[in-house]
Amino acid sequence: MARSGRDDENAAPPDLRLVPGAVALWVGSLIVLLAGVPAAWWTAAVVLLAVLAGLVARPAGAMVWLPVAAFLLAGAAITGLRQAERAADPVTLAADQRSWAHLTGAVGGFPRQVIGGFAAPGTGAAGDQRQWRIPLTVRTAEVAGAGSTSTVQVAVLGTGPAWAALLPGQTIDVAGRLSASTFAGLPMISLTARDPPQLVDDASAASAVAGSIRSALTRTADGLDGDARGLLPGLVVGDTGGIDERLTADAKTTGVSHLLAVSGSHFAILCGVVIIVLRRFGPWTAAAGAAFTLVGLVILVGPAPSVLRAAVMGGVGVLALFTGRTRSSLPALAAAAILLLVLDSDLALSAGFALSVLATAGLVLLAPLWSGVLQRRGVPAGWADLLAIPVAAQVVTMPVIVLISGAISVVGVPANLLVAPVVGPALMLGMLAALTGPWWPDGAAFFAQLAAPLLNWIGWVAHTLARWPTATVPWPATPVGAAVLVGVTVGAVLVLRRRWGRLLVIAVVVGVVVAVVPTKVWVPGWPIDGWLLVACEVGQGDALVLATGEPGTAIVVDTGPDPGLVDGCLDRLGIGTVALIVLTHLHADHVDGLPGVLDGRGVGAIAVGPGREPAGSWRAVNQQAGERQVPVVGFRPGDVIGSGAVRLTVLAPGREFHGTDSDPNNDSLVIMAEVAGTRILLTGDIEIEAQQALLNAGADLDADVLKVPHHGSADLLPRFVDQVSPGTAVIGVGADNDYGHPSAKALNLLAAAGVRTVLRTDTQGDVAVGVEQGQLVVAERGATLAARSP
Repeated sequence: MARSGRDDENAAPPDLRLVPGAVALWVGSLIVLLAGVPAAWWTAAVVLLAVLAGLVARPAGAMVWLPVAAFLLAGAAITGLRQAERAADPVTLAADQRSWAHLTGAVGGFPRQVIGGFAAPGTGAAGDQRQWRIPLTVRTAEVAGAGSTSTVQVAVLGTGPAWAALLPGQTIDVAGRLSASTFAGLPMISLTARDPPQLVDDASAASAVAGSIRSALTRTADGLDGDARGLLPGLVVGDTGGIDERLTADAKTTGVSHLLAVSGSHFAILCGVVIIVLRRFGPWTAAAGAAFTLVGLVILVGPAPSVLRAAVMGGVGVLALFTGRTRSSLPALAAAAILLLVLDSDLALSAGFALSVLATAGLVLLAPLWSGVLQRRGVPAGWADLLAIPVAAQVVTMPVIVLISGAISVVGVPANLLVAPVVGPALMLGMLAALTGPWWPDGAAFFAQLAAPLLNWIGWVAHTLARWPTATVPWPATPVGAAVLVGVTVGAVLVLRRRWGRLLVIAVVVGVVVAVVPTKVWVPGWPIDGWLLVACEVGQGDALVLATGEPGTAIVVDTGPDPGLVDGCLDRLGIGTVALIVLTHLHADHVDGLPGVLDGRGVGAIAVGPGREPAGSWRAVNQQAGERQVPVVGFRPGDVIGSGAVRLTVLAPGREFHGTDSDPNNDSLVIMAEVAGTRILLTGDIEIEAQQALLNAGADLDADVLKVPHHGSADLLPRFVDQVSPGTAVIGVGADNDYGHPSAKALNLLAAAGVRTVLRTDTQGDVAVGVEQGQLVVAERGATLAARSP
């Protein structure tokens, strides 16, 4: 009887009453975040005028839109007030000046290791130079001798074991240099500390217990082999520091990266198990147990915004799965979105928030329908749910993933289907290992060993499917591209409802496999041993990779125009960790590929020069960096930065250019990179004026390798090339481009200066410079991008 009532509810149309309000609140926040605080007041004025006009004219249905207008106004007002308060905070103002500050505040989460990060000079204990990022909610600040109160969030970067031992809820004193950073596209603050933190007030007992559980789990995981060693703490408590960089890259390619850290599905699985166990004691007992589990997991993982978001969405997912009430689950999802946006309006710009909402919507709306279809075809209910849930989540989140990465994971659905049966058992065994670790290490090791084969299966699936030909397909990372993908997806769902449609899809897939697999480019021996520099084939643009000497780790200088192309280049090099991304300037052919570098990789920081034009590119860089919690830092002449075998010295620009043919080009960062003793001059797109300024300043330009400015344009000074005196030149350029790059003048100048080797990505594809037996060697992978038709 209860089943009949549940079916009756699911047969009814979904309750959409709260959905327009949630969307309006989201849009109101977005307007302000994207257009600035003044947009809040313009939005309020326009909406109020529209409401007044509607009240006067009284058209049919006008009253229905009043609540929607109220939500839109609320979103704009709340976000505008918070943005204005943040901009006026004394710590924000001090960060704009890169001032030295003394801060007191509360630790907002467990420390996260910055993989490949750059330690500040003179920091850290001997033998432990690992860098950590700690979220800090500032209470008081002292800048230039003046004290003040503050409420901003600061990302503190500290080096040494004292930072790794911090717990959420502790109050600490820190001192260091502030700098403007970006998170979720918003102006935020980072502080690079030079000394260990000073403890002012200790954490709660619950936080201390959580810390001991996490530490014990890390020790337990050290006894495992393969990918399980890093996956165990990642899956159970969100500690991703031990996950292999290759697994990170392959999980991104195969669409299973949500399993490398705690997500909404983790909350749903654990709460679901608790509900199943306690349901015999009544619904209130089961609900209380689920709520206790949610709170406990938040404490264990750490109260970061992403964790709180995952907890809320996981709770909605549990409601949908265990009540079976699709109609009532959708209002719960809308209410959860409204609550989260009111508490933290910055989430409106968060790709993670969008993915959580969409994935939960797929769970609520599509998964029950598709599970029912499978059950009517004889599939057992449990297996039907197991198949329907990951497919629904993958389908509804594809448009957002495309906007982030510029690619579609062809293997995403099969990968999720293959790992779905082991995720729940692995998580439960891992949680048992975590909870028993502090007081029964042998028992924890036993549970961990049981979980290890399941965790290694997840790693095997990621590694294997990521190696498939065309595992990902490039797709335009634009709103239009996302809209087209939505249309294609909806069309595919409609077609698959028909038998002839399913046969057609099978035929198309087989045809594509037959056509594509034989043409897969395979170059044995790439990259060459001892490579120092690789210029990626990314079309008309620059994307350069510097080897740090640490396997799987590199520095990336510029990212080219296409996320998929630079991502493929890094995958071919086996790069899962990027210590630093340097954006020489903000033109599209140097920055639009940024999502392809960021997604699925650990990134230490993004460095930029003084230029902020084009403004749209600057906003995009901030947003993309913020979504992944990667700090954006400014480079100035004289800065010297080192990581592994790489030493970067910033040479220019000494001043911003005005009135030249291209000020952004001339404002490019110019960096001398020393990689294992080889000097490489990286020049961005500098033109005549910036080249002359370097010569006038007497900069030490002598280099073994020159990255030719501006893709080999004619704006190249002979004296500049002579001063560099390179033996090898590298030109990042697209085949048959509209600019005539590289110019005959530039090529002739290089030849006249005695440059022995000129490497070009348009004719040679990915090109590499390396060292063999003390001598520079070069290699090419072969061009794979076809020249454009005239």
